[in-house]
Amino acid sequence: MRTVRRFLLLHVLSAVGLVTLAFLALLFFIDMLNDLSNLGKPGFSLSGTLLHVALSMPSRAYEVLPIAILVGGVFALASLSASSEFTILRVSGLSPRTALGLLLQLAAVLVITLFLLGEWLAPAAAQLSTRLQTAAGSGLGTQLSSGVWLRNDSDRNGNQTVNIKAINTQGDLTEVHIYVLNAQAQITAELHAASGRYEGDGAWLLHDVTRTELPLQIGAALQVSQLPSYRWQTSLSPSVLGVLLLPPDKMSALDLWRYIQHLRANHQAAERYEIQLWKKLFYPFSAVVMLLLALPFAYLHTRSKGISGKVLAGIVLGIAFILLNTLFSSLGLLGTWPPAITAALPMLLFGGLGLIVFAWQVRFR
Repeated sequence: MRTVRRFLLLHVLSAVGLVTLAFLALLFFIDMLNDLSNLGKPGFSLSGTLLHVALSMPSRAYEVLPIAILVGGVFALASLSASSEFTILRVSGLSPRTALGLLLQLAAVLVITLFLLGEWLAPAAAQLSTRLQTAAGSGLGTQLSSGVWLRNDSDRNGNQTVNIKAINTQGDLTEVHIYVLNAQAQITAELHAASGRYEGDGAWLLHDVTRTELPLQIGAALQVSQLPSYRWQTSLSPSVLGVLLLPPDKMSALDLWRYIQHLRANHQAAERYEIQLWKKLFYPFSAVVMLLLALPFAYLHTRSKGISGKVLAGIVLGIAFILLNTLFSSLGLLGTWPPAITAALPMLLFGGLGLIVFAWQVRFR
């Protein structure tokens, strides 16, 4: 049985590896074509573009690996079935329960791989790419040219809306605008700081501060004062601000949790990030679901001419899984579903489908 296990697992794993490399090569080529349009702009060079695309590959691998597992698994198992090798394995003592157990062992390895990609390698590569772009002067890495907009309820002076123009590689701030609001959401003061540095314990030391008091009475004069420094108390930390440089789907689960705590502390809606956090936690287990969907193809008695159709079916299943995952995320936000159920339901549906088809193949075919 050890020989059977080694043969089956290596056959499936090699197919998954080849499909993953093919997907990554295609995505690398597409991303390079997209980024080459930026050549000639300040802060962009060919070497920098190559490095930026290379650093995006861990995130790309994290995205495509579940589909690669499904397509590679379908191809490997369907080819074994078409060549009658899987039939020989069954005659040699490979029962359906044993085959399921062997694929679950491989799935455990792939779950760990996906977890390490999503929690360590992909976020670290994305943050490094963002810092290198910032150091090269190609921007903050946000989608808004005006910078980052935040809310802060942790300062003793009242509710605040904050705009940060830029964050450098050391986590220091430049061009900070703080708008202080009263209980009626009226702006009572505006602070502008040229720079700011984190001191710890939720405090930033802002430098070259201009404070403008806005009177609520009509006709009253503005009061402008210059401060060499200002101690700003907030729940924002460099780690939270670093998270804001990445879209939610590229954050690690720990970063998502930190940002959710910041949103809750400032009485902001966090449902979108809570769903993304649960999706991040459940996502590695998509490897189990993909192999459960691939296993029934081993029990189809077809010849080699039917393998391409099985691979196409695997691709369609993978696309359907991604679309359903996205659909449930949107429905969860609209219907205020529990985030854990919203994230887990697509996997439970597809995993159950794979087990039902597998049991039907074994029982009736």
